[in-house]
Formats: sequence, structure tokens, C-alpha cells
Amino acid sequence: MYDSNIPIQLDQIFGALAHQKRRDMLHDLSFRPATIAGLAREHDLSLPAIHKHIRALEAAGLIIRKKAGRTNFIALNKQTLRTTQDWMMQYRTEWGNDEETLENYIAGLQQP
Repeated sequence: MYDSNIPIQLDQIFGALAHQKRRDMLHDLSFRPATIAGLAREHDLSLPAIHKHIRALEAAGLIIRKKAGRTNFIALNKQTLRTTQDWMMQYRTEWGNDEETLENYIAGLQQP
């Protein structure tokens, strides 16, 4: 059954994940936190461009930002990923197996 009470904004999360650079940044952040300047260098982005991506990831709740002096540190927000995974996993029982394809479904409807 669909759980509409999950406390996340899936549109923002999937919107943020739709961009390859953001997925690449999340991959890097899954191993260790980074500075914004460091992420910009690693992904060959200008500071204005990296800030655009950081804002999208932050709005989706996928990253956490901490400031120490003048340096901004970014870390992966694993709780948001867990919640998103939980939302997706509610459909696992509906996925069925490879035998349950659209072709098999249609063939079953055509049988008397």
C-alpha cells in the first residue's frame, strides 16, 4: 500500500538526482565529506555552478552543510537516502519476478 505520510519531498529528491553532476557529487560524498571548493575542483565546476548544485541537493535534504570559519563542509544526509529507499522498497512485493512481464499479462487477458 502507498504510504503518503513519508516525511520527504520526493519531487525535490528525484529532481536533484536527475542531474548527472549531482549524482556524481553524492557518490563522492558517500565516501567522505568535502568542502564546496574541493567539490568544485573535483568536478571541474565554477563556484557559481557548484553553488547551484549544492542548493538543489540541500533543498532536497540530500546533503548537510556545516560552516567552520569561512569554509563550508558538505556531507551526505544518509537519513534522506534511507527514507527514499524505504519509500521505494514498499513496491518490492509488487515487482514480482521475471515471469510477470507485460507480455505475459496481455497473453493472460487474451485467454478465454
